[in-house]
Amino acid sequence: MNSYLAFLLYSSFIFIIFYLVYLLLLRKFTFFQLNRYILLLFIPISILLTLIDFFTPINTGVINIPKFINISPLITKNIIEIQALKESVNYSIILIIIYFLGVSITLFSLIKSIQKLIRLKNKSHVKQSGKYTFIYANITEVFSCFNWIFIPKSIQDNIDTLIIEHEKKHVDFKHTLDLLLTEIYLVLFWFNPVVYYFRKSLKTVHEFQVDEEVLHTNKVNIIAYLKLLKKEINTKTNVKLYSYFKQPIIKQRLEMILKNKTNTLHKTKYLILIPIVAICSLSFNKNGFNNNLPIITTNHSSIPSIFPIQNKTVADITSHFGKLRHFNKHKKAKVHQGIDIRATIGTPVVATADGVLSNASYQGNWGNLIIISHAKGYETWYAHLDSFKLEKGAFVKKGEVIGYTGDTGLSKGPHLHYEVKHNNKNLDPLNFVK
Repeated sequence: MNSYLAFLLYSSFIFIIFYLVYLLLLRKFTFFQLNRYILLLFIPISILLTLIDFFTPINTGVINIPKFINISPLITKNIIEIQALKESVNYSIILIIIYFLGVSITLFSLIKSIQKLIRLKNKSHVKQSGKYTFIYANITEVFSCFNWIFIPKSIQDNIDTLIIEHEKKHVDFKHTLDLLLTEIYLVLFWFNPVVYYFRKSLKTVHEFQVDEEVLHTNKVNIIAYLKLLKKEINTKTNVKLYSYFKQPIIKQRLEMILKNKTNTLHKTKYLILIPIVAICSLSFNKNGFNNNLPIITTNHSSIPSIFPIQNKTVADITSHFGKLRHFNKHKKAKVHQGIDIRATIGTPVVATADGVLSNASYQGNWGNLIIISHAKGYETWYAHLDSFKLEKGAFVKKGEVIGYTGDTGLSKGPHLHYEVKHNNKNLDPLNFVK
């Protein structure tokens, strides 16, 4: 689920980048058909760029580098972010619930809108004329959806023919399919406010495209057409799946009709989208989705392989992995996910492999807890410590002292609780002790 949330966020961010480029550089050009296709491409491109990175396998091996006196904090950044994501799993569940609640509400709204349109058609007078279906209904405005053109009964006998021609062009261009795709995308990305502005931009381009086509193919007097638009300039209309002649963007349409055609050479500016695609592909890479990131180490000791307490042996283990234990007399026994090692308070605890301290803090029943992230998805946990020697984010080597045994948290006496995990699955630590 964390990966799905990451996918939604990264994909949304790529979509926002493309849309901003359109607003800043392309939206004022009179290449309406091209602008329409460019806007529609933003949807699959933003998704595909993210999915490609999402499903591309990465190398989870160890990257060996020469020893340095200081390791840059940038080396540990991804590891720390991953652990923080794991520690906030409850927040992720809440976010997932909120997300799917939003999806449900948005999807219900879309379905309800379609059902309302179908009911309106079914109870109205329908007349077929070639590929166009004219529906005379109890409505106040002319609009089109798919090949249906809805006309108010009250004005069916004296409606301006230019308005009908306008809606026919929407049908010819199949603009409803564009809007349906946008609405489906909006269902999945309802939380992204830019999508709502995108929908408005797409409908605006539709109107520009139709205005140009009506004036060109019908050889309409531009003054008469402008007067017709101006008469409806204050009308407010719906913005869902339908295409209205009376759009709230009529002022923009007037300006675009009167505007000089953009020089064809300006089409080269659309090539800027190519390097932006490349940059997004490189920037939002697969490392953002995979929890098994490679860990940079200074030697080959990247997998847990030594005993976690100095001068202690297997003989000092008081509770083994996999045993049923009663951690609280009022609760049922649970399987022990690690091993307990007896030791007096203050005995040095060492890292069992190279890695990064992704946690070093007090954690309830765990007491003072250290978690180290290692290569290939391994983790080691050290609980009930008395104190820490290193802080969160520190890079450690195998055998280095990281803290001291104690009796903190839910503990029946001084000891170390030690766990080994691989891809979040607990393993028997004795399998990793030489």
